[in-house]
Amino acid sequence: MMASPSTTPPPELVRPRLVGGVEAAFRDALTDAFDRLELSDRNLLRFHHARGLPVEQLARLFCSQPGAVRRQLARLRERMLRDTRRGLAIRLALEPPELDRLIELARARFDLALARILRG
Repeated sequence: MMASPSTTPPPELVRPRLVGGVEAAFRDALTDAFDRLELSDRNLLRFHHARGLPVEQLARLFCSQPGAVRRQLARLRERMLRDTRRGLAIRLALEPPELDRLIELARARFDLALARILRG
């Protein structure tokens, strides 16, 4: 069974030397996107992704409702993906189709990558 075009990395990203550069660019773009967030938003992401606190506990900690915390986490995730995409576009100078394929691959690993960055 062949991989679908949306999950197949662009050929230029398959070469080992470039893959390391893409990983570093992704990490730097994700870190920059995180650093641009408000302190309270960074803390919410840190508690959820790095410390693994469930939404219900976050709601109590932030004096909010679980549904509001879920919505905020979803908004922050989308903002981080959008800002990471912009950072990658600048760092890698990829055309939109290649950049979109790279972001789709990154989206699947976003939570794991964010947790790694937050843990240091």
